[in-house]
Amino acid sequence: MSIAESETYKGHEIEIKYDESPESPRNWDNICIFHVAHRNCSFGDVNHSNSESIHSAVEKARKQGDIVLPLYMYEHGGITISLSPFSCPWDSGQCSFVVIPRKKMLEEFGKKAFTKKLKERAIKCAKGEVETLDTYLRGDVYGYVIDDDDSCWGFYSSIEDVMCEARSEVDGIIKYNIKKHCEQLKKWIKNKVPLSVRISLEV
Repeated sequence: MSIAESETYKGHEIEIKYDESPESPRNWDNICIFHVAHRNCSFGDVNHSNSESIHSAVEKARKQGDIVLPLYMYEHGGITISLSPFSCPWDSGQCSFVVIPRKKMLEEFGKKAFTKKLKERAIKCAKGEVETLDTYLRGDVYGYVIDDDDSCWGFYSSIEDVMCEARSEVDGIIKYNIKKHCEQLKKWIKNKVPLSVRISLEV
């Protein structure tokens, strides 16, 4: 696995690596439904073979009172998506729609009416799901390895955020080691173990 960044933190080696087998966030328990109609891409929850099919699905969603948002894609060596249009007119354009089901939102938040406040919350959910999927499509999914031993994967975030998580884990390891050492030290003192055979603390 290729290393994205590394550093030594409080005596521990941290390596941030690319997650080579991340799970698509569309496999998670999401609120939105992504409808995609693109000849080369099939990252949606529903992938349509033609424009007629996707527009029919969108029209049905609107009749049900669902929120429908346009989804734009920029494709140039890689893929990135957004709810807002990209500036490049040649390699970008609208490729799909994001549908926020009215019924799902009411059930999810225990409401009876699709109020303005709930609609704003729905759009916020959509933005979050788009950002996470965009991170996945761009390949910005990471994991960290500490001292070639402890590791954690599946961070759909920036390298800086993952490094912060890794440092926090190191702090936890150090705190745990100090606690265990203090407990052992008390036992040594109680049992009058000579200093020459006591093991020094390595954090």
